[in-house]
Amino acid sequence: MEIFKKPLDLTRVRCHSGGAIGADSEWERRGISRGVQVFAYSYKTKYHDSECKKEISDEDYIEGQEKISKANKTLGRYGISKYMNLLARNWAQVKYSSQVFAVGTIVSPGKKGPKGYKNSAKWEVVDGGTGYAVQMAIDEEKEVFVFDQERNSWHRWSYNSMKFVPMKECPAITEQDFAGIGTREIKQNGIDAIEEVYRKTFGG
Repeated sequence: MEIFKKPLDLTRVRCHSGGAIGADSEWERRGISRGVQVFAYSYKTKYHDSECKKEISDEDYIEGQEKISKANKTLGRYGISKYMNLLARNWAQVKYSSQVFAVGTIVSPGKKGPKGYKNSAKWEVVDGGTGYAVQMAIDEEKEVFVFDQERNSWHRWSYNSMKFVPMKECPAITEQDFAGIGTREIKQNGIDAIEEVYRKTFGG
């Protein structure tokens, strides 16, 4: 039986993000200009300037710690406890979204990312803190898209091949709730990639 998906209501699109400088702010600013409702999640921190700030619940924080621990079994990184407030709030971005769009760098197994950290996982991962949100989304089997600033192209995570597959075209938002996230070290091509997603979705 063929299943018909309900058309996207462009007046009720919601972006779940983190409010950080860089990619988060670009997703937020450009989304707001198109009428997107933005939730910029935080957890008990004063270092958060977004007008769309939303404090996550203690329940989501505790759940986020569990999801981060699971993701780290794949990522295999050390010393994450001191960043848990930031990492655990990333779970809210994933939890309340059906699609994840991230800007960053995909790192192959055994290779080092831009920040100098080696990928000790068996699979391709995304560099930095963004990698945790991406990995949690993969753990939840959600639709994941990553714009790699080094390769200057969009990739989608394939659950069949278990790797990031290059895309010929920019993806569009097709779900009412999506996560718009990414690196603080955003480059012009990353900014352009975010704008292209919104233009492909909303037109103009």
